[in-house]
Amino acid sequence: MAACKVPQQAATTTSQIMHKIHRLNHDQMLEYYENWAGSYDKDVKSSGYEAPRLTAIALGKVLSDKSAPIVDCAAGTGIVGEELTKVGFKTIDAVDYSQQSLDISASKGVYRQLICNKFDENKIEEIKDHSYSGLTCVGSLGTNHITPSAFPEWNRIVQKGGLMVFTLSRVEYDDGLPDQRVVLGNGIQELLDKGTWELIEKTAIPYYSGYLADMFTIRLKTKTDL
Repeated sequence: MAACKVPQQAATTTSQIMHKIHRLNHDQMLEYYENWAGSYDKDVKSSGYEAPRLTAIALGKVLSDKSAPIVDCAAGTGIVGEELTKVGFKTIDAVDYSQQSLDISASKGVYRQLICNKFDENKIEEIKDHSYSGLTCVGSLGTNHITPSAFPEWNRIVQKGGLMVFTLSRVEYDDGLPDQRVVLGNGIQELLDKGTWELIEKTAIPYYSGYLADMFTIRLKTKTDL
């Protein structure tokens, strides 16, 4: 099923917000999320945002040990953490670059640890090698968000044989900007081709406002980086 093109003047509020964010530079994006944190849950849930729930269910199917440590990448206000808890996971850490969002996450009581940092080329010093049996990343792969430059860090912090479930939006914007889906898809495929990652499942799921995302379930096979 092909990606869905969204006009520059998208009809839905959430589409308009996401489109605007992906056009911002890094500092502007962080400021936007800091200001949006207070109403984020209400806004995305009203758009039919099913990806957090479906991601948590997918991880629960492949990771039977519900006491296993999980890292929620770009955790935001903790929607994914809430869903992971509903599935039965008990040891969940949150990483996000917006402190305001993490403060809201903290109030929900679903995370063991909250780390204010960004997944990029940098090493997150608060996280030791091979710390996690599972990793989630929902709605955060894209321009100025999480790009393939962060995949080596994911490989570092996840245990060999660990499971990762993440989403990649199928939404494309008809505005002439580079399609980050291609860049991200190439980064994912490179790790699959090298045998670093094993694809367990790739499926289309509801994203928001009637649009779709691809949800990947991946097993980390080796500790080879990019």
